[in-house]
Amino acid sequence: MTVGVVIVTYNRIELLKECIKRVLSQSYPVTNVIVVNNNSNDGTKEYLDSLRDKRVIVNHEKTNLGGAGGFHKALQIASAKNFDYVLIIDDDAMIEKNYIKKIIDFADNNPEYNAYAGAVYTEGEIDPYHRRRLGSRLIFWEKMIPREMYDRPRRFDFATFCGLVIRGSELKRIGLPNKEYFIWYDDSEFCLRIDGGIALVPKAKLNHKTVLNYITGNILSRITWKHYYGYRNRYDCAKRHLGPLTCIMILGEYSVFYAGSLLMYLNPDKRIQASYNLKMLRRVMMDCITGRLGKNPDYLP
Repeated sequence: MTVGVVIVTYNRIELLKECIKRVLSQSYPVTNVIVVNNNSNDGTKEYLDSLRDKRVIVNHEKTNLGGAGGFHKALQIASAKNFDYVLIIDDDAMIEKNYIKKIIDFADNNPEYNAYAGAVYTEGEIDPYHRRRLGSRLIFWEKMIPREMYDRPRRFDFATFCGLVIRGSELKRIGLPNKEYFIWYDDSEFCLRIDGGIALVPKAKLNHKTVLNYITGNILSRITWKHYYGYRNRYDCAKRHLGPLTCIMILGEYSVFYAGSLLMYLNPDKRIQASYNLKMLRRVMMDCITGRLGKNPDYLP
């Protein structure tokens, strides 16, 4: 079996070095590692160009394509090489030495699945955010698989691009992630195209080198530039896969956020955040209705 690995990176050279090292030292040998460098300026280009392992294929971009654009490009290259399996990971995903072997062993015995994913650990704990089910089509609610349910393989619907393995034939069938999403929901939309869902293989493990996300406080107090893409892309994903009623429900949800931000504006201590929310939500709802996608220069880091 041929295995391709795709990695997208942006200004995280030390994480990238460890990520690539772990991929190249897998107990099940990889055929190629495709790295898309999203115009990093921290020495990533020089490091990648210095690599002498012929399995590594490097693609340097002239601009930051975002995660969506980067994975679109990486998987485009992978698709052309006709791998039997393709592993999709971020540059901060550190797979255990037998990650790929455990996935392929499971796939050999469970050919009814077209995609597989191991368990993501962060700070020594299972991070359930990365493996989710569709809890409700009507409101597009994604339900995380609880930590206590990682005792055996299970079917689920959504995997982040943090350890997702897809059969090469299925990648050919469903096509590439939507590069116009820039960031967020490119993985969810991609997963909704996979036939038969995704198999959780909990014995395959990776360490996600970040921090656990403990969500606290009102969502309206935590809105950032990333939420522009998340809200807009979530609507577009629903439009493509879940139908018009779900889209109406999502716009209703955003209208509630808008009304909440109006009330928030009455508090002088929260006025700056409220003003940001109102401007962003107006733009989100307009772009949802008009179908506008792509990178928005008003919402960048």
